[in-house]
Amino acid sequence: MKKVISALLVICTVAVFTGCKRNYTVYERHDITACGVKDPLVNVKWLAEKCEEIKKGKAKEVTISLLKDTVTQDNAFMIRYHYKQRGKDMYSGDGYDCSGKWLYGFRSGMMPFPPEEKEKFFKNKMDLGVIFKFSFK
Repeated sequence: MKKVISALLVICTVAVFTGCKRNYTVYERHDITACGVKDPLVNVKWLAEKCEEIKKGKAKEVTISLLKDTVTQDNAFMIRYHYKQRGKDMYSGDGYDCSGKWLYGFRSGMMPFPPEEKEKFFKNKMDLGVIFKFSFK
């Protein structure tokens, strides 16, 4: 009986230490200038904090895209989340200006925001690509 209990303890210990590892990948693009600074993923405080928060979170995939207004030349960020909730794939996103002010958002499974908010946020915006991506394998 002691051997069985010892074997179970070893199996449980191995399962705890190997089964709880989170296997993820992170892509970060540091060779850009936006919001008046080089490497906004590091040098824009709220964005750097958001990236660290994302790495600790439970979202299946998160991407941060850099946008540029073709008229004003101002930058903006679109953060999109993909996660599971009660077994369903869910999506959400938030748009921010350089100061970290929230400008636009959407949530799957919820009442949509007014379409004019989306149009206002994306008006004259050009997508410059993904600058940060976090995903679980």
